[in-house]
Amino acid sequence: MFLKYHIPTLAWATVILFLTLLPTANMPPVPQWELISFMTASHAVVFFILTFLMRRGFYLQKANNSLRRHSGLYAVILSIIFGSIIEYLQSTLGWGRQGDIMDIVSNSIGTLLAIPAFNLVLRHRLLGNFL
Repeated sequence: MFLKYHIPTLAWATVILFLTLLPTANMPPVPQWELISFMTASHAVVFFILTFLMRRGFYLQKANNSLRRHSGLYAVILSIIFGSIIEYLQSTLGWGRQGDIMDIVSNSIGTLLAIPAFNLVLRHRLLGNFL
């Protein structure tokens, strides 16, 4: 049962890994934005979704009460570690990608924003049976 609630998280993490470790020659052009960069916003959104899904999985599982009770903390820690590992891999694999501390910051911002968003959705049952 534990894995059942984490299938969306694992699928999304796989998409993230594929897209972030893709060699730069295969990357589409990135639009230029004025207020914040497209890359900063995309990192935050991608990790917002990852953390939200991860928190949902931890919250819905019934096997470990501590994991359910502290689902936000575990989701934040694991998401930040995951993002940091990706940046490390980008800097060491030599596929034309570069690890960047600002990407970790952007990932972390999205991660941290997901927790109050999850609480809001949970409190007001905004997604119905999804939670």
